[in-house]
Amino acid sequence: MAQAGDVLVITGRGKSSEGGVPVVRPAVEKLLFSLRRRGVVAEWREHNEGSFAVSLAPVTALFDAPKRMRDAPRVRSLPGSLAGLSASTVELLRAVALRSLDGLGVPAPGDAFIDDEMLATFSKISGGLPPESDREHALRAALRHALMEMEE
Repeated sequence: MAQAGDVLVITGRGKSSEGGVPVVRPAVEKLLFSLRRRGVVAEWREHNEGSFAVSLAPVTALFDAPKRMRDAPRVRSLPGSLAGLSASTVELLRAVALRSLDGLGVPAPGDAFIDDEMLATFSKISGGLPPESDREHALRAALRHALMEMEE
């Protein structure tokens, strides 16, 4: 614990992944960025297509790392065109997006991925709504209908 050192993190190339699209490598790379910000990793570089050479930071670097607001409640802001929707509509839209992603076989999608699916779903459904005075009411009805269809 008192010594920093170098490690080789083997991710594999991802050639056996579905569609040949690597999954582990990008996730590890994202984690390395985060660990560097936190003072756990001093530096890292690509060793080859299937691994990273990582220099661990000394333990004292953890004390020097900037404080993070881990305990503060996270307030997620909604993507642009969804910001004006009521909480109940957003909840329905999120349920449809999650059900859709689950149907596609997407395992544990992150918030950004879910937000993108919510925007795509909103765009598809809102374009077909009748031009009536309460479009949000019509949107909620369409979302409920979509959820019922997905259950069948």
